[in-house]
Amino acid sequence: MKYFYLLFFFGFSLVCTAQKSYKHEKEERIEKKAFPQNALDLLEKTLPKKITKVKYYKEQDSIKISYEIKLKYKGRKYSVEFSKEGLLEDVEVTVKQQHIPPKTLEKVKKHFYNTYSAFRIKKIQRQYNNTPTIDAETVMKNAFSNDRKSSYSYEIIAEVKTKKKRYFIEITFTKEGDFTLVRTVIPSSYDHILY
Repeated sequence: MKYFYLLFFFGFSLVCTAQKSYKHEKEERIEKKAFPQNALDLLEKTLPKKITKVKYYKEQDSIKISYEIKLKYKGRKYSVEFSKEGLLEDVEVTVKQQHIPPKTLEKVKKHFYNTYSAFRIKKIQRQYNNTPTIDAETVMKNAFSNDRKSSYSYEIIAEVKTKKKRYFIEITFTKEGDFTLVRTVIPSSYDHILY
């Protein structure tokens, strides 16, 4: 019987690990009134004036449900993601390669060259994460003021090739360009990821 529990635990661990290495999201557009109220309260308090193209979404992946608002501000695309309970998770702003410090970009590209036989970067986002050491209002302020002194990471969507296989990945690097995480993007979820 103890072998059964051990086998069950091992199998469950493999499933959990496999789920974390793939990104499969289903996103649906929703009305503002379906968004969590505490998230709307934070947005009301912290979003800058003159934002445009505001859209609300509910997102579900294999692990969780979240809510996201997408908008434009000063010509840049932003997405602000909240938990099911309406707590801020992160703010992402789309950036170009020239907005990444040269030494950081060099480390990022070196990782791609060392890991894949070919790659093409499709999208880069600077990601400001909400953590226990910083409050949600500060995270919002840092992201919308384009603060590069605060804590953030880079999230990159890329098409990569290994041997004869081509696929899309979502890969994350620290502010300094150190690799932290990679997930394979399931093709059906790719369209909305590019926003």
